[in-house]
Amino acid sequence: MTISSFPIRCRGLLFDMDGTLVDTTVIVERHWKVWCESHDVEFSQLISVSHGRPSFEIMKEFAPAEKQIEYQTPEYLAKLEAAVADDMNGMILIPGAKELLASLPPKTWAVVTSAGWAMAQSRFQQTGLATPSIMVTATHVSNGKPHPEGYMSAAKQLGVPTSECVVFEDAPAGIRAGVASGAKAVIGMNTGTMPLEHLVEAGATPIVRSFEELEFSFLEDGVIEINLRKRPQV
Repeated sequence: MTISSFPIRCRGLLFDMDGTLVDTTVIVERHWKVWCESHDVEFSQLISVSHGRPSFEIMKEFAPAEKQIEYQTPEYLAKLEAAVADDMNGMILIPGAKELLASLPPKTWAVVTSAGWAMAQSRFQQTGLATPSIMVTATHVSNGKPHPEGYMSAAKQLGVPTSECVVFEDAPAGIRAGVASGAKAVIGMNTGTMPLEHLVEAGATPIVRSFEELEFSFLEDGVIEINLRKRPQV
């Protein structure tokens, strides 16, 4: 059962990337729209279910039948993601993300993203965000979000039970993955990529708008305490 209120004490922090640390929604939607137009796929249908999910699973659902095998090969998916990775027009850092990652002790955090390895690496280089020593991408899993495989793998690599980890997610698929993993808490990041009610329905609790609303303290024996940041009195 996840914790729903602050303070939250844990031993591991597991972050989604897109929409949680950096927002590339405009970029991703721009490229999916081009793909949809060239494959006679309804863009609104694809985009309504694509957020937070790896490209290979979107291909399973929307690629033309005669292209299913080709479009799920590593070569095609790499080509698809390369165009997105090279596009920085509209990319936004989530407030407080850069400062937070720079402050975290090594081996206390990991990133679990539906992006492929090459794209994820590019985003950290492009933004100047601290690169995680542990990063589980779509390249490393057999089952994408909402399956909990990615989060369970990251926790295992940290050497921390998922029940002692806190997940940070902005998309319903990722939130469901975090809940299914047995995480101590799944903090919803209401960064504007998805309607707030979708985060609530997926099981995120508590919910914040950015990392600037949170305060992290590093206690004895590797315990991390997360609190809401106190607002200065006027």
